[in-house]
Amino acid sequence: MLPLLLAWLHAVNDLFSNFLTPLLPKLMAHFGVGLGTAGLLVSVYSLTGSLFQPLAGLIADRMDRRLLAALGPLLVALGMGSVGLWPRFEVLLLVLGLAGFGSALFHASGASLVGELAPRDRKGFWLSFFGSSGYLGLSLGPIVALWAAGAWGLKGLFWLTPLALVPALFLLRLPPVRRQGRPAALADFLRVFRGDVARLWGMATLRSLVFMSFSTTLPYWYAQRGIPDAYTALSLSVYSFSATLGAFLGGTLSDRLGRKAVLVGTLSFGLPLYLGLLFLPPENPLYLLLLAVTGALMNAGIPVAVVMAQELAPGHTATVSGLLMGFTWGFAGLFYAPIGHLIETYGVIPVLLALGSLILPAWFLACSVGEARKMGA
Repeated sequence: MLPLLLAWLHAVNDLFSNFLTPLLPKLMAHFGVGLGTAGLLVSVYSLTGSLFQPLAGLIADRMDRRLLAALGPLLVALGMGSVGLWPRFEVLLLVLGLAGFGSALFHASGASLVGELAPRDRKGFWLSFFGSSGYLGLSLGPIVALWAAGAWGLKGLFWLTPLALVPALFLLRLPPVRRQGRPAALADFLRVFRGDVARLWGMATLRSLVFMSFSTTLPYWYAQRGIPDAYTALSLSVYSFSATLGAFLGGTLSDRLGRKAVLVGTLSFGLPLYLGLLFLPPENPLYLLLLAVTGALMNAGIPVAVVMAQELAPGHTATVSGLLMGFTWGFAGLFYAPIGHLIETYGVIPVLLALGSLILPAWFLACSVGEARKMGA
């Protein structure tokens, strides 16, 4: 029951999280600001939702994570659902900062609960189920946001908040979940940046930087080639839904084939597939198939890395979950602004090719990680 509720909340949390980007033109008109100013909304939410996840993990390792897993999505839903209700732009910035921290609390506590309560031989399956539900929510977010704003206006988005309220109330009706092990302290967090967990973090960050840069640059690249917007939207949807499937399959396969085998294997095939995405013309009929396979493969390693980190640090599962989930994407995202300037200066293909070389050190880091010993071994 609990893993299903957490997966439901993950889908809802990430559904609301992906409201901002498609709604930016409407928010610009609502507040009378330009794109640069409106983009601060995305930056504030992304920074608090991603970079604060290790801090959220430290908090979650000291509290009832069931409570935090219910509170987080509620903060996100209330923040995103109220974007049309605030009279001042500065107030909305503060509200979305709080909503982002709610997302950080949920990801750290939710992944920790799933990892601790799942049977060891099925931990990969349940964490991949949890992870893929978030990808599903992200995929549906723009569709739901634009439909609701078109039907009810920005103020009407608030009617969507029960999507988070209902599963949160169900979760709060369950018994409290007692934390296992000693609460994490700042010293424990600092120790994460040494040893195998640090190597996992480095591997995940490099991989995230490569593929975040590719997917974010894709619309700009397509526009340069004169590719229609409809094909761009289709490509992004294919990539998002294949990432959902990949996240589910990766953790499930790791229960049978081993965590490290899946992690190293996805990176081994990732480089040639990534190069294929750069050298095969996007107009080629096979491009969407290649995009789907690459999206599935490269996202398959995400839940596997989270499981490995939890198994390597069983006493601080919320802290390492926060580190291996949003913090990697947030840290990688900090570098995209200078990468964007490089792309404008030197072109899409040269810069993305150079970024592809980062898959090699990511592969070496994955190879150097040791797997936790099984109980009783």
